[in-house]
Amino acid sequence: MNTKKILLLLTATLTLAQAAFASGVAGYPNDTFQADLTNKVSLQNGAKYFINYCAGCHSLQYQRYNHMFKDLEIDPEIGAKNLIFTGAKAVEQMHTGMSAAEGLKWFGQTPPDLSLTARAKSGAYIYNYLRGFYLDDTRPLGFNNSIFAGASMPNPLWELQGIQKPVYSEEKTCATVDGKEACETHSTLTGFDIVTPGILDKDPAKNKEAYDQVVYDISNFLSYVSDPSALDRMRMGPWVLAFLAFLTMIFYLLKREYWRDIH
Repeated sequence: MNTKKILLLLTATLTLAQAAFASGVAGYPNDTFQADLTNKVSLQNGAKYFINYCAGCHSLQYQRYNHMFKDLEIDPEIGAKNLIFTGAKAVEQMHTGMSAAEGLKWFGQTPPDLSLTARAKSGAYIYNYLRGFYLDDTRPLGFNNSIFAGASMPNPLWELQGIQKPVYSEEKTCATVDGKEACETHSTLTGFDIVTPGILDKDPAKNKEAYDQVVYDISNFLSYVSDPSALDRMRMGPWVLAFLAFLTMIFYLLKREYWRDIH
């Protein structure tokens, strides 16, 4: 490999690394995501969408229903009626109704538990992953994903998002090898075109905006699930700071008292 090819490879690698650093995700889409655990409406909506569209396959085994109800300010009676479909009690963990054997049979592998996904892969990964499904006839279930190529699962939110196909741009790079010019054409995924519209809004642009909000709420909820104690830390933080400020004042007055006679 000559110097020019090495430089081209390094440039492409650096560009991808910069994009991944900016969003936390390599690939398309790679938009930024910032969790907001103070937004209880978003967290409640995220819980609703997760239970209705994701919990049929994926569990949250480190989260309990009653803990979620308390943290997200959901009335226990309303939560039990609308968010528990497996016959579990509110004090139990959030397991899926599908067995591991059924998941292996239907999808080729058991759907993973998502309790710690936001911590392991980041909220940005989830946010972009759920917007990256597209039609692919080569896949067993007819869908592929631009963030996780070869994903076994179909798009669980296709009804809301609509069905989309990928749009590629081609880039030609050339280099001189042994006095001869050699060129390669690379296809890069740059966007999606809607094939079947989603049901959130008749206007495709507004449907995309509404769907992005749905995905944000789910990603925000899974960010909470991955670290529920964050809400407790946020509640306690101001009191801890106030205590430290009070303690600092006491220590300062004690210091003045002890050193008064020395001076």
